[in-house]
Amino acid sequence: MEMQILSDSEKKAHYDQYLSARKTLVHVHSRQGSKMCMYESYSTSIKEMEVVEWLKWYRQTVNDILTEKRVVSGSGYFDALERDFYSALHLAFYGPEIESDLLPECFEAEERSVYETAEVLHLVFGRDLFGMVCLAKNVPELSHASMEKLTSFTPGLCHSIENIPMKMHPETAHTGSDQRQLRSSNYHTSDAYRNLELHVGRRLVAVATRVPPRSRSNGIQNEGFDDCIHVYLNSDEDQRFSKSNFIDFGLKSAVPLGMITGLGTSPEEGSCDVYDNNGLKTHVIMKHRTLLVRHMHWYQLGDEVSTCECRCRRARLPPSKFWLFEPRCAMHDIGGWYVETFGRDKKGRNVLSQRYWDGLGANDHFEKRLHPAMYLLALAYRTLDIEDSRRSKQRMKDLVESNISRVLSWCKRLVH
Repeated sequence: MEMQILSDSEKKAHYDQYLSARKTLVHVHSRQGSKMCMYESYSTSIKEMEVVEWLKWYRQTVNDILTEKRVVSGSGYFDALERDFYSALHLAFYGPEIESDLLPECFEAEERSVYETAEVLHLVFGRDLFGMVCLAKNVPELSHASMEKLTSFTPGLCHSIENIPMKMHPETAHTGSDQRQLRSSNYHTSDAYRNLELHVGRRLVAVATRVPPRSRSNGIQNEGFDDCIHVYLNSDEDQRFSKSNFIDFGLKSAVPLGMITGLGTSPEEGSCDVYDNNGLKTHVIMKHRTLLVRHMHWYQLGDEVSTCECRCRRARLPPSKFWLFEPRCAMHDIGGWYVETFGRDKKGRNVLSQRYWDGLGANDHFEKRLHPAMYLLALAYRTLDIEDSRRSKQRMKDLVESNISRVLSWCKRLVH
């Protein structure tokens, strides 16, 4: 990606402009008890917003209502009805506010639509951006004129994960699955095998590294035929952990959360396993598809029945130029995943539940639920896998079309 930008002077100029113009405004909700910080990125986008002609008037009208350029001043019945309509439109556009420092029980993870940005997923509740999953070791600044770099929200977060211990369950090193073939793509050039960082509320929450099958990466050896994703929690020293579990990770301390095997090497409609930091299998991820919708379900293994702990759905959407509401971000305008997290109520029923993200919650530990970072980082890798597959198909399509065009040109020359 860097070489493509460097080789094209126009792309390089746009990219340098994006780097120098990028600014982040942090908005902190003032409601009592809320500690969640929201991000609103004001940047010079490298991608223009598009809208079909017949939707321009509608979007302009909606913007006038939302910016209160249209205000209802009367007190009649139709005035009250119009005022209620405007209020409903505000609620539909912005959504509810986050009223606590917990993760919402359901939110959206918007996928990037341009490969030049390192922000793979935007975690959004309504129109509020409260977190991101980013590529670690981001592309440095290309221009000497600008003094800024495209980095994560907190500087100095890109570190090597080498020497962080993680026990591997013997089942993950099996060699009996001869029918499963390794991918022919180059793991080292794909974003799907780069380190990822999860940021929530301006804080680095967790990091993840992915090791291709039968290879070594970031100091971690993978002898199995499945890819392995190792997730680490960035946490201050906590009395619940022994000192030996803490490895220096720059500004914070890294605590192994667990490992996911087979996310990228398992079939499109299959399952992969989740292990804790002791190498014990605790969860299973089910991947499947329905009409125009992809699904990922996280099931906690139990003695009697497996309960769904997290549900992620990705519906196929039309291009954003046909959307009724303008996309929140021009670089994340292709839709994304709808994420729902579950827990148990007082009666033991599985219901939608908010989750603790800043460290490990006592309820999650008691119920043996995974930290939300496990869901979100795995979801980002799943997104990168799909993105990589889509790009490979596009490259193949372009190659076939190019060859057909050359053949047709050759045939025309023979005829004439």
